Amino acid sequence: MGNVIRIHRGDTRKFNKTFQLNCDVGIKGAWILFDPSEGASPVKFTGRSYTFVEDDKRRLKEMRKFGEKFFRDNDATEFASLGANVDETDLVAMVMNRESSKKNYDKLIVFDGEEFIKLEIEKPRFAHIVPQDIIRIRGIIQKKNEFLVNDYTNVMRIDKDQAAAKELKKKVDKAKKDKKFSEKLDLYIPITEKSKTVSEILIKKTKPISLKELFGLEATKTKGQKYSVSVNVVEIGPKDPKAWIISVDSKSRKQYDLSDDIENYYRLQLFTKDANNPDDHNVYTLYLCTIDGRGKEFFPDPDDSSTPTELKKIYKTITRPWFVLDLALEPVVSEGKSVFFIVDTKLTL
Repeated sequence: MGNVIRIHRGDTRKFNKTFQLNCDVGIKGAWILFDPSEGASPVKFTGRSYTFVEDDKRRLKEMRKFGEKFFRDNDATEFASLGANVDETDLVAMVMNRESSKKNYDKLIVFDGEEFIKLEIEKPRFAHIVPQDIIRIRGIIQKKNEFLVNDYTNVMRIDKDQAAAKELKKKVDKAKKDKKFSEKLDLYIPITEKSKTVSEILIKKTKPISLKELFGLEATKTKGQKYSVSVNVVEIGPKDPKAWIISVDSKSRKQYDLSDDIENYYRLQLFTKDANNPDDHNVYTLYLCTIDGRGKEFFPDPDDSSTPTELKKIYKTITRPWFVLDLALEPVVSEGKSVFFIVDTKLTL
């Protein structure tokens, strides 16, 4: 919702006194989709190529200006209810949590300001929807106290500046003060400032950078450079913290120039969103390593007997939907992938 679409060779028709614009990409039609707010390059397009001249750029600018005002002044989700079946329910809600529940399903917990609703969705449907997003769910079936996703269910992310998002935010803020909801909401949304006190970058010579910029860097040209990012962790892989500990083999010992007394190190994946850029809805995969003293303030000694318990605490803390994790990173290249060493980031549990 909010994207700008240009339709090429569409057919205008009228059905039940309503105009329709039909675009058959299998015969003669085509379309180009643009981001709601930035860039002149399309997000997607059909066909082998496309033209985009100065008149198109001017028109795109006009549409974005119109869209910004329209979505600010109107609850556009009301239009999504038109034509809905009588046995279906639509709702606007905030995503509280998303986690794997079964092999082929994810469990989504959303809050509409009055109740928590659990939904099971097939993987990879709506993979772009993550915690703290405000969404419009169209076409779910309510049977007694259960809400069921069907083949026609659709989910649209609502920008935080839109009227529907602001209205829901008011309901959520009000619910935080209600004893009925406050304890449960605390699991998903920070009621205090504690989320800002448990993660701290100790090293001062770090350049703040967005995840989008970080992934645009060539790691081979940034040797020794350190960067700081702020992220929300969507998921961690592997899920078993014990599997984060990797034994040093001869190949990694040579690659990282490790001394003989180092037997184990940490390696894991973080699936993250940029905490400082709410308009960037991409999920970025950070391959994190901590070797030869790097990350000593973040992870416990891998050879300590209490390590498994500490790692479970780390997993539980940084995957809370509201948690902002500040990281000091040093990019390197390992086996053809961009890998990021954690450098002097302190985590207080």
